[in-house]
Amino acid sequence: MTSVSESSDYILDLRTPVAKTPAGSAPARKSKPAKTSGSEAGGTAVKQPQKPWLAVHWRCCHTYSRIYKNRDGTAYLGRCPACGKAVRANIGPGGVNNRFFQAY
Repeated sequence: MTSVSESSDYILDLRTPVAKTPAGSAPARKSKPAKTSGSEAGGTAVKQPQKPWLAVHWRCCHTYSRIYKNRDGTAYLGRCPACGKAVRANIGPGGVNNRFFQAY
């Protein structure tokens, strides 16, 4: 049996070249430009419509994800991100207004 440290699939070289700096000083950082919204930059900000979703706590694998409305608009469909277990929440009269659910 091969341990994780012996397997070449798990060996990562995370070293990066270190820039030489004068003694006692920190390396210079690149500054990022300030973020501006479309309206501040002279244009008009366009918001993308958000796709309807429900929050699901997957009790089977103790994970969380969102599930999204199908194209027909008749149900919310999704799968557990860990094990792939499927869930369907139908949309229709007599439903609930909750946005957070648990799947077993």
